Amino acid sequence: MNNNMTDIIEQYIKQLFLEANEDYITLKRSNVAEKFDCVPSQLNYVMKTRFSPEHGFIIESKRGGGGFIRITKITMQTNVSYIDYLIESLDSEEASKIDYKKILGILKRDSYISIFDYDMMMNSLDMIKRNTKDTLKLLEEVDINLVLSVQELMHNNIKDLLTKFLENIKYNKERK
Repeated sequence: MNNNMTDIIEQYIKQLFLEANEDYITLKRSNVAEKFDCVPSQLNYVMKTRFSPEHGFIIESKRGGGGFIRITKITMQTNVSYIDYLIESLDSEEASKIDYKKILGILKRDSYISIFDYDMMMNSLDMIKRNTKDTLKLLEEVDINLVLSVQELMHNNIKDLLTKFLENIKYNKERK
């Protein structure tokens, strides 16, 4: 799906939120696909990349003839509430599935962190990954179970580092 179409559909959905009286909107997948002359699965791509929980939305979906997509805006009382939400989400997420670059990008975009903080965390997390990758290369011929253990340890360390970073943001916002 080209970025232009993704942007157009995103803007359309955001406009629907502006016009809505509630904190959710309901779309019929086939109607949106017809409106933008695209396949319904392209709408799924927009949901996954622009309206995920990390972006502040919850998606409910029902497929089939009467299928719909309900997008609910996560309403937070304060910035700290959003940080709490992220910490809670990380806690229940499998470490290897966390997209830390996306989370840090959203924190920077929404001014939770400075560009300096963003760069420092990205460099730190990239360093952990690079060091682990180098270690795994050395262990490749030794023992596959050891390699898998080191890889799992790296993912858990990244998850812990990101969680501690979010807790620091929360603590500093609460002190202000």
